[in-house]
Amino acid sequence: MYKKVERCRICGNSHLECVLDLGEQMLTGVFPREKNAKLTSGPLRLVKCTGGEDACGLLQLEHSYDLGEMYGENYGYRSGLNASMVAHLNNKVKRILDLVKLNDGDLIIDVGSNDSTTLQAYPSKGPLLVGIDPTGIKFHSYYPSHIKLIPDFFSAALVKERFPGKKAKVITSFSMFYDLEDPIEFMRQIYDVLADDGIWVFEQSYMPNMLYTNSFDTVCHEHLEFYALRQIKWMADRVGFKIIDVELNDTNGGSISVSVSKSHGDTAVPHSVQKILDEEHTQGLDTLEPYRAFAERAVQAKRDLLKFIETAHAEGKTVAALGASTKGNVLLQYCGISTKEVEYIGEVNPEKFGGYTPGTWLPIISEQELLSKNPDYVIVLPWHFRHFFVTNKKFSNMNLVFPLPKLEVVKVG
Repeated sequence: MYKKVERCRICGNSHLECVLDLGEQMLTGVFPREKNAKLTSGPLRLVKCTGGEDACGLLQLEHSYDLGEMYGENYGYRSGLNASMVAHLNNKVKRILDLVKLNDGDLIIDVGSNDSTTLQAYPSKGPLLVGIDPTGIKFHSYYPSHIKLIPDFFSAALVKERFPGKKAKVITSFSMFYDLEDPIEFMRQIYDVLADDGIWVFEQSYMPNMLYTNSFDTVCHEHLEFYALRQIKWMADRVGFKIIDVELNDTNGGSISVSVSKSHGDTAVPHSVQKILDEEHTQGLDTLEPYRAFAERAVQAKRDLLKFIETAHAEGKTVAALGASTKGNVLLQYCGISTKEVEYIGEVNPEKFGGYTPGTWLPIISEQELLSKNPDYVIVLPWHFRHFFVTNKKFSNMNLVFPLPKLEVVKVG
């Protein structure tokens, strides 16, 4: 089930220009247990809010998909399996603790808490640690006893019901703010339950980085919005937040982490924030040119990967893939990959073993089994963790193929 959006999800503007079309794809975050299982299939297209000064300029998915289907029992992502992500989230918490002083009993909420990796980085004694995530129930066994899980969608009403009379000192929402049908309403509800001296920290893909690193595989059914800082400030100003800290990093192909507090009438813009806003304007992000160039690079990346596989097969080489992920599913389906091109895909998450990639139906085996098979080429789908792969001794003497930002083959020493 899906529906086409007729108006911008932020400002309500009806002029939405299509700038990227990745074709019809099966739900990219679902890993079916049976081959050729029936899954929802729908368009992956990006549209840009355009047309005058009142338009916010948001880049967004043209369609919205059913939450129950996307975040059901076959939802596959777990933070704690990725050492790079664990380190990143630990560093996020360290930065938060530099911004705010915690007292005993302070309420800390992680929205989209997944397997509690983020919450585990806080002191185990003192604050009240709470994770809110509708998919959290399948990861409940990873939650230590001092962390409370609420397996539901976040709302101010939910927080008030569970913690009457209490406001949150810290709220975090990592890699989920771009999944919201109504992001301004979400902001308002965060504002409602945040303490007057509290902070909200949220991180997601940074749209300009997505463009310039050619990370079109970030575009999936889950992610509805692709933000520059301009759109985040546009919303924050209208809700009553002020941006107090911004950090750009390389996570997931390029992310933006934003810390906000209640403005209390203070509208001053920090120099670091204004600098990024100015850079975005200089890059022409209010025009269509950067997005059209992005679409052209996506087409070229598809051609390059398919040509590489064709040449490898002509030489009698075997080709496999590594990392059964949402991003990987986008790339595989966009390129029309099947078992004719890629025999199987290795994965570290045992819950995915024996399953299949949606739409392309590659069998998912353990990473260890892939290593024992020793294929001639391995396409690394989580290519943005390149450093981890090329420096990891278990991949020694393997030919790793990084499909993006530009196809490159690296023989690990």
